[in-house]
Amino acid sequence: MQADQVNAILCGTRSVLENHLGMQVVPGKPSLQVNPIFSGQISVIVGMTGSLKVDLILGMTQKMVCSIIGRMFGGIEINEIDEMGWSAFSEFGNWVGAACCTELANNGYSVNITPPIINEGESKFRSVHKFISIPFCVEGSEIMVHISAQG
Repeated sequence: MQADQVNAILCGTRSVLENHLGMQVVPGKPSLQVNPIFSGQISVIVGMTGSLKVDLILGMTQKMVCSIIGRMFGGIEINEIDEMGWSAFSEFGNWVGAACCTELANNGYSVNITPPIINEGESKFRSVHKFISIPFCVEGSEIMVHISAQG
């Protein structure tokens, strides 16, 4: 995992939160994670394939997911996630994946996203690969950004 790969993924993720959703993002200190990787209450998992193999996990609280969905729906308040909300959150994963692919392409990598997976409920992920984890402080809450890249 190289610094330009991690930075491109962080830039793509941050870009969606700030530019598409109008959220204030303050990145925290990165750390190297080994098994297990904790997900938070809800996470979206996005893969990227091609000249790199990337696994990206964005873990957060249900309240943060509701905030993201509400902004995607034009700024309405969301208190409970229904099927349309889950679909929107999956689309948020697509937005992040596409933005990360664009940033990686700008650094000379050729990658495409895989369909996002939503994980509901706190989980521990295990992988043979190491992850870099960076907390994003977003409007008084936290999104944990877990990145693994090979290639």
